[in-house]
Amino acid sequence: MRDEVKPFIRSYFNTIAAMLNPEVLTLWEGLAAFSSGAWDKTHETGYFLQQTRFMLVMEHGDELWLAPLITSNWLKDGLTVAVTNAPTFFGKVSYRLQSHAAQGYIEATINPPTRQAPKIVVLRLRHPDGKPMRAVTINGKPHADFDPQKETVRIAPDGAAPIVVRGSY
Repeated sequence: MRDEVKPFIRSYFNTIAAMLNPEVLTLWEGLAAFSSGAWDKTHETGYFLQQTRFMLVMEHGDELWLAPLITSNWLKDGLTVAVTNAPTFFGKVSYRLQSHAAQGYIEATINPPTRQAPKIVVLRLRHPDGKPMRAVTINGKPHADFDPQKETVRIAPDGAAPIVVRGSY
């Protein structure tokens, strides 16, 4: 909730490695659970799924955040991150991030929710080499509402039409 990407990613992956039961691929109750405790409990599984959701899609009041906490490694050149029909408070959302980092851009296609439009869609595009965004286009037109420091693009959705965002680096 503090929008601290690197600490979230560290905590997320360290916890998975420490709590995953490799025999049955479920989560232990706590870090000391290998010697005692329970596994395959609803709370631990639910918490893992909620953290995974936060990584991919998150609501902040009347804003919908997409890819807010994903690792930049997932956006190395040639890689794709795709989320399809993710349930949100605003309705289902889908997006696809395609990295063309070697060519100097990352492109996103967003199918915004239609049940209730968020006031703003915030898309985070994290360059795998940490380069700052220099320019952004939305549906081929220049867009000025982006923050190179936070690696975010703010978009006011206009209906249900797909939105194509290109961040140039």
